[in-house]
Amino acid sequence: MVPAYLTENLLNRSIAFPLRMRQGLLQKTDEREAYLILLGIMARTPRGSWSGHASFGFREFFSEVAKEGLSQELRIRIAETTVQEINTVLADLGLTRYRADSLIPDPIENELIGNGRVQWIGRGGVTLMLRESGSDRTAGYPI
Repeated sequence: MVPAYLTENLLNRSIAFPLRMRQGLLQKTDEREAYLILLGIMARTPRGSWSGHASFGFREFFSEVAKEGLSQELRIRIAETTVQEINTVLADLGLTRYRADSLIPDPIENELIGNGRVQWIGRGGVTLMLRESGSDRTAGYPI
């Protein structure tokens, strides 16, 4: 037996993705913008902290990819794994119109400072490349 509130919610689909709040009011937004908002939320959420999906969130990605001494190859592998996890979450949530194509961290460079010490510099920013399903074009968005 399906609870009445669940049956009612399945029949009433007037509130659905994509949505946003503006000044306390619920407003419809275009779907690409809604995906970007959701991905921004995922970027600020620690993996596994949302009970709705065990793999939701990828905040740890930023500290992992910015560690000193990581090779560029390892940074790319971390980014690829994170993209796969993001797309799995989106698919599990039934959101299939867009997918993350890649995460491109800003370059992290080292600079020699006094007494032979090395200082790591970089903005710590990341560009998310988003692709509409069935398209061969991507668009980049800083997150």
